[in-house]
Amino acid sequence: METLLITGTALWCFKHEVLTRNKERGAGFRIAGTPPFHQHATDIALTEKAIELSGNEYYSVPLDCISQLYIGFDEYYTITLMPNFGLGGQPLRIATCNGQVMYFFIDYHFFGTANKNWFNQIKAQIG
Repeated sequence: METLLITGTALWCFKHEVLTRNKERGAGFRIAGTPPFHQHATDIALTEKAIELSGNEYYSVPLDCISQLYIGFDEYYTITLMPNFGLGGQPLRIATCNGQVMYFFIDYHFFGTANKNWFNQIKAQIG
């Protein structure tokens, strides 16, 4: 049985969902009180071997398949997709060995996220 290291809730999306979003609704993300752009809201757990996403759907990201771990905006997930122009936090971006890119806001609330803590916990597991 895998050891559970940390749990929370996640708002998240894949890079392809960012690229295919309805851009006409983009201005709404700048309004205070709205969450950042996301397509999924799930529970999240970090184990010794994977990041597990569960709720209405299940997805697992094996830690040995993470090729990049980063906190910040990029050319796809820009600051315009955040309320208050990013004052509530920056996305945790995880790229995998199979080319998948995911953006996370973990334990999101108006004043920030737990992304930095998750970044540090994941980094400690993957070395």
